[in-house]
Amino acid sequence: MENIITKSKPGLIAAGEVVRTALTDHALTIGLVHTTPAMVDEKLVDLIMACGNHDAGKLELTDRKVALRLKAKEGRGFATTTRDVLKPHLGTQYAESWNGSGFVNSLAIPSAAVKLQPMLGSLKNYLTLRPAQENLALNVTAVRADTLYTEIGARRAAISAQEATLKTLLNASDAKTATLRLTLRTLLDEMAIKMDPMDPLWLAFGFNMPGKKRTPDVPKNLTAVLIGTNAIAMKWNAAPRASHYRVWKKVIGVDADYVFVGNPADLDFTIEGLPGNAQVEVLVSAVNNGGESQKSTLVLVQTL
Repeated sequence: MENIITKSKPGLIAAGEVVRTALTDHALTIGLVHTTPAMVDEKLVDLIMACGNHDAGKLELTDRKVALRLKAKEGRGFATTTRDVLKPHLGTQYAESWNGSGFVNSLAIPSAAVKLQPMLGSLKNYLTLRPAQENLALNVTAVRADTLYTEIGARRAAISAQEATLKTLLNASDAKTATLRLTLRTLLDEMAIKMDPMDPLWLAFGFNMPGKKRTPDVPKNLTAVLIGTNAIAMKWNAAPRASHYRVWKKVIGVDADYVFVGNPADLDFTIEGLPGNAQVEVLVSAVNNGGESQKSTLVLVQTL
């Protein structure tokens, strides 16, 4: 059975922890020398730290986005109040006279910080040139507009910087992931040389036994017909990877569960000696050294 090393970082960390313990317990017995517990532990710690740094970076980015949303909300509140303060001077409806204040083509106030910031900059310029239109009681001033413009810009810049940092942290965790995966792949290669493919110690490392086949598919297209009065002839299609099959029957009202009745290598089987005037369910499953498949769809047969 093939061993596939997961690309999932949590899965890889879990696999590394199992391997580290197994190496400590069995490396000397098997004769493994190229991959040591200390080596795996070092790569494992590096990956855990890198993933932790990346997770912390994501939290920091979230915090910075929240900070920007709060400041943008404050900026929209200021713009809303300023719009009301300016209406006696520029009109209650949009007109070209509003353009110089930052309200262009509409008196709407943008929600996105990227559009709100330029509006605040225009309001700052407008009020700087027209101090008589400021309202100190409502804090509608050029200074306030400039402060909000600067703070929103700083928080946008902080987000951009953190996004760049986060990309660097992701690259670092990806690199540590690749290193640990390579270490485990090297271990697998050495184990393949030193160990029998059916050695149960493969399982102690969290790996599949290479000599063990993958579980077979479920047998399909089962048919069952009555022969005489109390025998059933069964046939089915070959199941991929099956080395043999198991046949099951359940006599309704007699058997509490399915009863194993045969272990054929061929694709047919006959069940004999069934009770008369009975309903019998029959199924088949496929088997190899990797295990047993699920049972097939049942077929119901009435005996005479």
